[in-house]
Amino acid sequence: MKSDWERVRMGSPVITSLWRLVKSNPAVWAIFGLIVIFSAIVPEKFLSSSNLVAILKNFAVTSMLAVGPTFVILLGSIDVSYMGIWMLGGALVWLLYPYLGLASILIYPIFGILVGLFNGMVHVKAKIPSFILTLAVTAVFAFLTTYIRNVSGVLTLTVPAYNFLRESPIPYLPSPFLLALPVIVAALFLMFFTKLGTYLCAIGSNEEGAKLAGINVEKYKIMAFTVSGLLTGLGSIAIFVHLGCQTRVDFDPSELVRGLAAIVLGGTPLAGGMGGPHRTLLGALVYVLIFNGLFLLPGVDPNHLKLYIGALLMGAVIVASRALRGVLIA
Repeated sequence: MKSDWERVRMGSPVITSLWRLVKSNPAVWAIFGLIVIFSAIVPEKFLSSSNLVAILKNFAVTSMLAVGPTFVILLGSIDVSYMGIWMLGGALVWLLYPYLGLASILIYPIFGILVGLFNGMVHVKAKIPSFILTLAVTAVFAFLTTYIRNVSGVLTLTVPAYNFLRESPIPYLPSPFLLALPVIVAALFLMFFTKLGTYLCAIGSNEEGAKLAGINVEKYKIMAFTVSGLLTGLGSIAIFVHLGCQTRVDFDPSELVRGLAAIVLGGTPLAGGMGGPHRTLLGALVYVLIFNGLFLLPGVDPNHLKLYIGALLMGAVIVASRALRGVLIA
């Protein structure tokens, strides 16, 4: 069975390609179902303009945590350094702003590239499992971020000069969402209009077969981690603005879960070989709709929200996995 990107690149009609993607992806049906359910139960709250703006903001944050690492997942590896890049990158922006001015925001993508390149080189050359490696990197970066805050003696690492980025030029489209759009476009371009996506899926499906086909496996593995770091760095700018132009200084494991959940819910299996950022975007929307809808339901204790979301996510992942197996068999 042809994959999503193969259908697009072979020039099949757009409508046919979109229909096949919708038909084969449980996340699309989950989005429709969640919208219908929550619109019926709490229409005044769920369909309000303020709530729709909140959904777009949370979608931007969730997708920016997940789109980059999707390229590594395609290999069958895991990259969870996105939270470390987001945290320490923001601390570096705060540290360098007095010297670089507004240009200090460019530290995010530069730092992301360097971290991604480091992760890829160490993973490939030292044969260290990617999950252990990137989790250790995140832990170190989280410690350094907290250390910088403690040494500086400030409560938050905030750069008020970037407050102008919080003002959206388009009504009802929040600035974090607008800042996330170029990153989304870049991820989709790399997936569909370069050979990177095809080669990464080939490696994830059968690494030995990819080597026999002449693909430089080590090169593309390093490229996958580097692209993941770059997109995470760029996406962290949207999260930075969403948080009030400040960086997070406390490590929250639920943020790690959010990124991986969006990838899996979208239909990109952790074993690699299929999927892509287009599916991750759908998974991010599913995650946000679940979280947002449950929060609006009457009688739902906010303290139990993570428990409910975890249970629903487990069920959704099981359903999505079964559906994907059916697609692969077909």
